[in-house]
Amino acid sequence: MIGYSLETIDLPLLRRQVEDKLCELGHLEPHQFPLTQREVVRRGATCGLYFCLHGPRSVKLTAIADLKTKSMVYYGVDGIRCETVPMENLTRAAA
Repeated sequence: MIGYSLETIDLPLLRRQVEDKLCELGHLEPHQFPLTQREVVRRGATCGLYFCLHGPRSVKLTAIADLKTKSMVYYGVDGIRCETVPMENLTRAAA
């Protein structure tokens, strides 16, 4: 199975989708709280992205983009997995 790579993903689009979904899960107003991201590295290669939405009162909602399986895993404020969805339509248009 060939997964995504950071070079082929439209990162601004992915960030918007993740932020919207995390705000929906946490019942928060979109685009009002900071969203951080970090690369997940395994054996020296990037295999995913970790996103964290920092809400009010130390609320944190997280998501992990698994680039190999092309899936997004969303976690609620309690840290329990809420939803796993396939990543679709995230590749950059060829120039």
